[in-house]
Amino acid sequence: ARSLNIVQVISLSFCLPAVAEVKLRDDQYTLDHMRAFGMYNYLHLDSWYQDNVYYIDQFGRVMNLSVTLDTALQKPREVFRLPTDLTAYDNRLCASIYFSSSTWVTISDGTGRLYLIKSGKRGNSASEKWEIVFNEELGNPFIIVHSVSFVKSDKHSVAVLLLRVEKDELDTKGSGFHITLEWVTFVEMNKASKYEIYKRRILQGKSVPHYASIEPGGDGLMIISYKPFKFVQEKEEILEEKDDKKTTNEKKELYCA
Repeated sequence: ARSLNIVQVISLSFCLPAVAEVKLRDDQYTLDHMRAFGMYNYLHLDSWYQDNVYYIDQFGRVMNLSVTLDTALQKPREVFRLPTDLTAYDNRLCASIYFSSSTWVTISDGTGRLYLIKSGKRGNSASEKWEIVFNEELGNPFIIVHSVSFVKSDKHSVAVLLLRVEKDELDTKGSGFHITLEWVTFVEMNKASKYEIYKRRILQGKSVPHYASIEPGGDGLMIISYKPFKFVQEKEEILEEKDDKKTTNEKKELYCA
């Protein structure tokens, strides 16, 4: 009921910047593309602060809407801006957000780039500072299905589950596509909040899962799907400290709301 009220208030109270909507291309009209991307909800609820919802507009800005008195919305507030010009990419998906914890956020810009962000306490403009701690191209475009934050062996980690619908040249009788789930784990490398990829694991299946999530401690996956998934690749990254010169030249990206 609340979600319906939110939509009504948004449409009547003020004019919002347009959502960064991405329509399916002609070659993407399969059942799996429709289930994964065609009916995508661009409004993201922050499950850690449930009076706050977010969306990404056509300018790549992450906009926050706070609910007050259960039915009223405050004016949209920009909390972060993607450094990439999304309109320059023809082959992209809808941008997606997942709130890993009360202070961590993962964002996909829809082009294949993943952002790991330390946000501070969200919903409070005084303490909310979205800082990029990891920003890298991870291959073909994807959406974020799930993400968790946890501590293991005294090191903070963030795990994220990515979903792709990819061309399958061996599938001559079906849709011609398969579903890829990539399970990526990041680990904190030092006291300066430097994060690197620790492990990348890839699963493939033939249907978009009804539900997929990472266990709270980052030790396993829960997948509910019409057709099974199986591991096809597991890669452990070699985590090495970069030399002092490169570290010195590295720019720290910080966005203050």
